[in-house]
Amino acid sequence: MATFIPERVGAVSARGIHIKRTLNALDDDHVVRTPLRPGGWLPDFFVQHPNNGWLAIALADTPFSALAGDQLFENAERTAFDRLLADFQAFPALADLPGDGLASPGKLMLMWACSQDEVRAIAAPYLSRLGIRLLSKAQFLALGAKLVPRLLQPIGADAEQAMLSRYFPEAEIHPACTTRRHFIRDNSAKLQRFFLDFQQEWAAKLDLEPPQEQAEAAGDLAIRLVNGVAGSGKTLIALSRARLLAGLYPDQRILVLIHNTPIVADIKAKLARTQGPLPANLEINTYFAWVNRQWRNLHRHWPNLPDTAREVEDLIAHYRPRWPELGQSAARLREELDFINEFLIADAQHYLDANRTGRGFALRPKERAAVWALYEAVTTALGKSGQRLWSAVPREICLATDHAALEKYDHVLIDEAQFFAPSWFQAVRLSMGEHSSLFLCADPNQGFMKHRLSWKRIGLDVAGRTKKLRRSYRTTQAILAAANRILTQYAHGDADDFLEPDLSGMEAGVKPVLIHTDSPQDAVDRLMNELSASLQEHALALGDLLVIYGENVQKALLYNRLCKQFGVDNIWWLNKKEQRKAPPKGCEREYLRLANLETATGLEAGAVFLIGMENLLADGEMPGLDQEEQAAVAEEHARKLYMAMTRAGQRLVLLSSQRLPAFVEDSFTQQDSAGGGR
Repeated sequence: MATFIPERVGAVSARGIHIKRTLNALDDDHVVRTPLRPGGWLPDFFVQHPNNGWLAIALADTPFSALAGDQLFENAERTAFDRLLADFQAFPALADLPGDGLASPGKLMLMWACSQDEVRAIAAPYLSRLGIRLLSKAQFLALGAKLVPRLLQPIGADAEQAMLSRYFPEAEIHPACTTRRHFIRDNSAKLQRFFLDFQQEWAAKLDLEPPQEQAEAAGDLAIRLVNGVAGSGKTLIALSRARLLAGLYPDQRILVLIHNTPIVADIKAKLARTQGPLPANLEINTYFAWVNRQWRNLHRHWPNLPDTAREVEDLIAHYRPRWPELGQSAARLREELDFINEFLIADAQHYLDANRTGRGFALRPKERAAVWALYEAVTTALGKSGQRLWSAVPREICLATDHAALEKYDHVLIDEAQFFAPSWFQAVRLSMGEHSSLFLCADPNQGFMKHRLSWKRIGLDVAGRTKKLRRSYRTTQAILAAANRILTQYAHGDADDFLEPDLSGMEAGVKPVLIHTDSPQDAVDRLMNELSASLQEHALALGDLLVIYGENVQKALLYNRLCKQFGVDNIWWLNKKEQRKAPPKGCEREYLRLANLETATGLEAGAVFLIGMENLLADGEMPGLDQEEQAAVAEEHARKLYMAMTRAGQRLVLLSSQRLPAFVEDSFTQQDSAGGGR
């Protein structure tokens, strides 16, 4: 079955349905494209095959009576038809296409108002003189699936890139926004163009003009979900779709939400460097920056929030002795208080009845009662100083009785949606109109905020509206296979919790490298040497390098060493307070980026270096945790390491001052601190 981009051919009409039904009989390798924003005359749609070439198809409603050879006078319909043929003959009008005779696709004119005999009477001159094949509606509907493959014309790689760039510019990816550039061995300029593959482009253009009946069937939202493995282009899809919507509907508001600040800053920097300012009707923001603004819209002042999680944990530690049955850590209890807010749990009884599957630790009824009492004590104490938990902000929006002051959006796109909580989604829904659309991109392999959620459980009906992307374009087969092996060892869940990647056809790449060092300080020293070698020996640029650090490294020391080695103006520490929203010296240049593991989701680079990750996969049991808790924490750690590993495009290096489990080490090429292999 052919892939249609967008899904519908032209407007929703009987003719569009007939055309799609006919072309649906083509095999899976065929793509049927409709230009979204033609600048001047263009064929109505195109058929593309990766090996056999392109066919441009134009539609004509001119009746035979206006074209018959016995006409005594010119008529308006004949004049319009001749102009249509002239435009079709001149297509494609691209001065930079090669003059090798293969630049023009095959051309087919569908004579929708003519019979087969009538087309036969007029077709010959047009085919011989203009190179355009004419076909009647009846012939097309009966034989189109057999005739179309024969009419495809190979156009060559350069011509195909020029066609895509000129007539489907929304599918083009700037080299700075993809790691694919690192796989190109020939760096000549003609090869430095990249496009969404047809599955990614299909996902980006889903239901750009949803029919009324779909909006009604979906209730108050037209929902689409793209589930994809790491590197499958989910962020590119969301951004491409957002820019398309902004251009197609300049009077509508489009919002892109991402859960972490570093990736938003990284995206905005790349877009500013490659495409200039965002359209006025398009907003890209972190969820919490956006939801805090919505809270302000309701209450006319900004929410007062604790500066750090440690402040809340100190408050929990102060009150916890009242309930000695609570043996969990302050950090674990803070997460449980957030769980109450995120699931909009109203009272103690609802908490006692709440489904806590996936929380990683069990709570008996007595312990749940104690947690609820702790929740009330902490929220009351914060309230006395006008503060609230971070997780209470979306909750309070959801529970408000009047939402008229909320800013409203026509289209909301959520990237990394697997990290969004139920209250987050509900706050988004309250900010959308009756016929707004919601578009989600998610990687189920990275988990659902440790809650084992399902889309149905949080109230989103995505059945029949989901696209799965199993091929990765960011990374190599070797890196993805290693990350996948580690994840599957620890992750336990149903098929919705895990998406098996398709490794076929991927760049083979080289196995990721594990470097053993004698101490954390030695790991930092070795990292500096590896980064310098990447710049000097592998001819990578600063922007091609990303360092992700875990909790087993002194982050300030690491940053200072990077600044000393490569220059303070060349390092972008995405977690540094004054650099969280923008790079230190503007968006026009590239930087070696440094990011904390907890906020690295969505980042990518040609070469990625992981340091301070020892706690994620250390051998041995963790004290104070039962078997269920041990398994939950191990799974959480494996998902984090999977995420970090799959940030890499071509080269991945993991530095560790501790031994790791054997099956983990076997997934890497091992080196000791002196550089020798094992």
